[in-house]
Amino acid sequence: MKNTEIPKKGIAGLKAYFKDDLVSGFSVSLIALPLCLGIAIASGVPPLAGLIAAIIGGLIASRISGTFVTISGPAAGLIVITLGAAEAMGGAGAEAGYLGYPHVLGAIIIGGLIMALFGLLKVGKVGDYFPSAAVHGMLAAIGIIIIIKQLFPAIGAPSPKGEILEVATDIPHAFTELNPYALTIALISMAILIVHPILKVKFIKMIPAPMWVLILTIPTAILLGAENLAMVEMPHNLFGEGGFQLPSFEKIGESAFWIAVVGFALVSAIESLLSAKAVDSLDPYKRSSNLNKDLISMGAGSSLSALIGGLPMISEIVRSSANVNNGAKTQWANFFHGGFLLFYLLIGVTVIEMIPISALATMLVFTGFKLASPREFKHMFQIGLMEFEIFVVTLVAVLATDLIIGIGIGILFKYVLILIKGTKFKELFKSNLDIRHEGEVKTIHLKGSQIFSNYLSLKKKMDSGVQKHKELILDFSEVEFVDHTVMEHLEDYARLAKMNGKDVHIENTDGLNPVSNHPLAARDRRLKVKLDNININTRTLQLLSFSNGKNYQFSSKLDDYSEWEFYHFTIRKQILSIENVIQYQKNGMTYQIADITTKTGAEVTADIDKVTAIKVSGISDVPKFYLQRKDFLKALKDVFDHNDITFADFPKFSKHYAVHAADTEDKVRHLFNDELMSYMETHGTMFMSGNGEDLLVHLEDKLLNIDEIESIIARTEHIVSVM
Repeated sequence: MKNTEIPKKGIAGLKAYFKDDLVSGFSVSLIALPLCLGIAIASGVPPLAGLIAAIIGGLIASRISGTFVTISGPAAGLIVITLGAAEAMGGAGAEAGYLGYPHVLGAIIIGGLIMALFGLLKVGKVGDYFPSAAVHGMLAAIGIIIIIKQLFPAIGAPSPKGEILEVATDIPHAFTELNPYALTIALISMAILIVHPILKVKFIKMIPAPMWVLILTIPTAILLGAENLAMVEMPHNLFGEGGFQLPSFEKIGESAFWIAVVGFALVSAIESLLSAKAVDSLDPYKRSSNLNKDLISMGAGSSLSALIGGLPMISEIVRSSANVNNGAKTQWANFFHGGFLLFYLLIGVTVIEMIPISALATMLVFTGFKLASPREFKHMFQIGLMEFEIFVVTLVAVLATDLIIGIGIGILFKYVLILIKGTKFKELFKSNLDIRHEGEVKTIHLKGSQIFSNYLSLKKKMDSGVQKHKELILDFSEVEFVDHTVMEHLEDYARLAKMNGKDVHIENTDGLNPVSNHPLAARDRRLKVKLDNININTRTLQLLSFSNGKNYQFSSKLDDYSEWEFYHFTIRKQILSIENVIQYQKNGMTYQIADITTKTGAEVTADIDKVTAIKVSGISDVPKFYLQRKDFLKALKDVFDHNDITFADFPKFSKHYAVHAADTEDKVRHLFNDELMSYMETHGTMFMSGNGEDLLVHLEDKLLNIDEIESIIARTEHIVSVM
């Protein structure tokens, strides 16, 4: 909850949150194990290299990291650079004897040192520079490259060499040379990855999807005959042949070596900065990472990893999101994740060698699809035509050239578009603004165009304002154009400032017309057509009719989310919209029913959920608490310590629910009286949360129909009556 005490750091944090971080680290390690192996194999280096990076990242880099709940390790986004470097400097993969592998390690060491230098020079703030559409275009291109490259080992076909577009033309021929045994493994793996997020079965949800892939494909491979499949090969002596590998600098005079160095330094830095910022938005305690320190730790960690044969590392989004969702409190979760991976490496080599490569390749195909899914294209189009054009141009440029040149083309293309929009050259890198002070209020009067590349100069003035003043006002009365990237930054900045007790207000935006109905779309004063009125859909009409029939108040949407800050929506989730709000009063209480869209996870890995919930205001003495279902992780934590409130007289309730409190236990027990407990045991699943002022109730994570809305209203009114 928003007022919960910030977790301690260092040894004090280890003692205070040992069980939470240990359990989360274990859960994340189950996800990381197959991904680390798969990323290494896809990169054309031995599987051991991926595990080394994650182990070093967890055990060592986490101790100097500037982040709080990120997980460090090898990333799918660096596959393209590593594989290309290995192929250019001797050969990639087992079939080529990993001849390029030692030279790649040399490039990683220098690239890591450059990345650490970025941190020492305090350039972490440039993470705000890159336009989001270009970054998403780069990530989508990486996804397409991964899909194309990994499709061949997934179906057991020979992997062709050459440029990515040339390789893509060989896909039809690959299906004439596929291995039916590998195809069987691939189909099973893909089915698991697709179905796992959909299923609601508690036992299945206990175990991450990647681990289910291994659980089911290992015995399948045994039944099919391991000799008919390509299997993971691991060294049985880490200090012998095939074990730790020393780097080589023999190719330091060749252009391929330095192309790899630049790629490792820049792409690792960009991905780490973006990941760390994205994960900060999911942190339950709203802590802000020290991005410069994170660059130092990831750069130094990459160099150390490469010294013994490991891949480069970044603060990785997928595993970090899982870490947050599993209740991690500090960077000790990253440490434990590395420790578990080291344990698997030392005692589980025999089991690891039973993993079919087809299963790992399929996981990466699935990862690539998430990076470049149709949903991503639709999302960019919904933001606005300009963002969609930049996204597509960057994607195509990366596929036609490489990552660095491609994102550079995307940024240059955005400059062309904003200059066409009327942005002046002098506004490209410096925000046009005036500053006024009045008591505790600082007003920044903005002019002209506010775009991604002049945001850093604006942010510097904003930082000064929130440090010295209680209130900061951004006056947009003379602004002509604001791009989507700045809109994203300002929304995030205002939210974080509020968490720290400061107010940031954006005023006089009425004349700035959004280019689409997306809440963070670019704003253009020259736009002739206003899009303020969102098309009314069937659901809105149904709820409006229901509201009118009951003589309730109805609003199509809410712009202020601050009164909806409850555990289920602001801890590990971000509210994207609150729509179709029905309000009425009864017995001195105010009831609000709304459709709430939330985001869990970060960037392209995020899951979007819609839920209908009811908020009750006016109840006296509501404690700060949340009620959730008990699951595998919760039960595992209870092995170490019981930190939820149990109700001995209601064993059925305590078996299925866990009640957590930020207030005193007596205050929560007073709320959960015998009559309420009896009702909860006999009336199906309900979820509740209190923020100290209001009560929130919802059923499943879904939108409710009219009958279900009437049911939740009746159930909530009964709950309020017995409190």
